[in-house]
Amino acid sequence: MDDEPAIPNSSVEDVLEAKGALHDPTTVLTAAPQDSVYDCIDRMAEIGVGSIVVTADGAIAGIFTERDHMRKMALEGRTPKDTAVQTVMTEDVATVTPAQSLEDALDRMRDLQCRHLPVVDADGQLSGIISMRDCMRQLSEAAKSKALQLIEYMEEEYVVRQYG
Repeated sequence: MDDEPAIPNSSVEDVLEAKGALHDPTTVLTAAPQDSVYDCIDRMAEIGVGSIVVTADGAIAGIFTERDHMRKMALEGRTPKDTAVQTVMTEDVATVTPAQSLEDALDRMRDLQCRHLPVVDADGQLSGIISMRDCMRQLSEAAKSKALQLIEYMEEEYVVRQYG
C-alpha cells in the first residue's frame, strides 16, 4: 500500500486554464538572446514574474530566472546593462505539455530543482509557462473543492445537528 497521498487529478492544461493563459497565450514573457539582462529584469519586475523565456527563430533557446541572476550575474560580478541574456540564461530548458499531469510537472520541477517550466504544444511551440506557485495554487483549489464535496455529501447522507 502506498502511504504517499495522491495528488488531485489535474493536468498542466488545468493550471494554464486557472491562470487564464489558455485564453491569452501571449502572457508568456519572452526575450531575444541579445537583449540585455537589465532589460529582461526590468520587464520581469514590471509584470511581476520570476522568469523570462529566451526565444530565437520561434524556438526556445533558454530561460532566464531570478536564480540565474543571483548565481550568474551577482556572484560573478557582471553588470546587467552590459550582459546579453544569452550569456547567463539556462540553455537546457525542460518543458511540459498541456496534457501532462500536474504530478509529472511537480516531479520534474523537484528533480530539476527549478520553479518554472515552459509549456509547449504538440509541435514544440511555446504555448505557456507554469510556476511552482501556479501548481501549488491548483493543488490548493483542488483540495478545497474536494473538501467541499465531502462536506456536502456528509450533510446529505447524515443528519447534522447544531449544538451550542
